[in-house]
Amino acid sequence: MLDAVLAPLEHLMTSWWIYPALFGLCTLDAFVPVFPSEAPLILAGVYAASDPNGPQLVLVVLVATLGAALGDHLSYGIGRVVGARSLGAHGSRRARTFEKVSRVLHERGSWALLVVRFIPGGRSVGTMSLGAARYPLLTKFTPYDLLATLLWALHGCLIGYVGGRAFGDNHLAGILTGIGLAMAVAALLEGVRHVRTKRRVTRERRAASGDSTRDAASSVEVSQS
Repeated sequence: MLDAVLAPLEHLMTSWWIYPALFGLCTLDAFVPVFPSEAPLILAGVYAASDPNGPQLVLVVLVATLGAALGDHLSYGIGRVVGARSLGAHGSRRARTFEKVSRVLHERGSWALLVVRFIPGGRSVGTMSLGAARYPLLTKFTPYDLLATLLWALHGCLIGYVGGRAFGDNHLAGILTGIGLAMAVAALLEGVRHVRTKRRVTRERRAASGDSTRDAASSVEVSQS
């Protein structure tokens, strides 16, 4: 059963077709997140490390970076065409996501592109939101998006590469290790994001409580005078 799955996979990974396939998958995933394109990157990293006929790691990173960047720019263009009102009008969840991305942009500026790139599904809404907000394309969006997609491609490929180096010819073990590492990193990032969000909400509540206390005190002073 496993041989029936690994045989065609190995054939693809040792063929030059792996490069256009990765480019297309990374482009499509950027604005139509049907499945996580990190999985093909992990597979390519495993075979790059363990198979002498496998893909070249540098080329995999380059192709994935360019494909993901193209997809992000297409997503940006869709957002720019449909506009902010259309994005926020298709259900409360999308509206909340749009508001969240806008808030992150206000707080972190262009560095928010690095955050949304590592959130499956969130990157498509994020890039569309940036287009809808008419965020500067060439001066801010493009350079930061290229950096974000490069880091994303390195992340996926190197995780697979570590698994491939650890288990050599046992491709299945390398793939499972790479996927496990990816899930662990994703869980860690999500945990950090949750803690930071919780702290921010706590600070905002304290600030609001302090303002209410000061307003109440001012009202008492005015009434006494």
